[in-house]
Amino acid sequence: MSSVWFSWWTDADWVVRGVFVLLLAMSVASWATILHKAFQLGRYREVESRLAKALDDGQADGRLKTHTGPSRDAIGLLAQGLRGEVLDSRLAHHLREQRVNLESGFVVLASIANTAPFVGLLGTVWGIMHALQGLGESSSLTLAMVGGPVAEALVATAAGLFAAIPAVIGYNLLLRRLARLMVMLEGNAQRLAALPTASPAALVALHSGEAA
Repeated sequence: MSSVWFSWWTDADWVVRGVFVLLLAMSVASWATILHKAFQLGRYREVESRLAKALDDGQADGRLKTHTGPSRDAIGLLAQGLRGEVLDSRLAHHLREQRVNLESGFVVLASIANTAPFVGLLGTVWGIMHALQGLGESSSLTLAMVGGPVAEALVATAAGLFAAIPAVIGYNLLLRRLARLMVMLEGNAQRLAALPTASPAALVALHSGEAA
């Protein structure tokens, strides 16, 4: 197997080699982004779920002191004593910022999903052109001479799809997970805004850095 791969690599020109190296890098970047974002969103969802449960149970003070999720900045806004329309506006802006921050990496997946098939197609077209050029210089033509180079060129299309399909699936799944997390963040923000002004003394301690 290694000898076949080495033979193919040595026979390919620099364009086809560059296409495969680029597709390999895109595939690695896609999987790294998927795993990182899945871990990040899953961890934030778990933290926000605990905060939501504490708010529902009326035991928020202890949870607020140690909260490290996306709602931490919203807690800081409440510690400033903001209320009414000002608080609603600042919380809405905070939620938009959180969504933008949590969407980091999604552009990478979308770009790979959209461009990888075309990069693979470029390798295929170039490989076939290179193969036909070599056949044109030969005095005799056999099926083996045509089938081998064309099959190798078509592998570039398969490599492009191999890089693009996980990116598409990962993007859609992560986008759905992000939507669920944003619903939870909005719910927590509404519950935090509804806390009595005298209740969360932990808010001031947290905002001033005195919380443990």
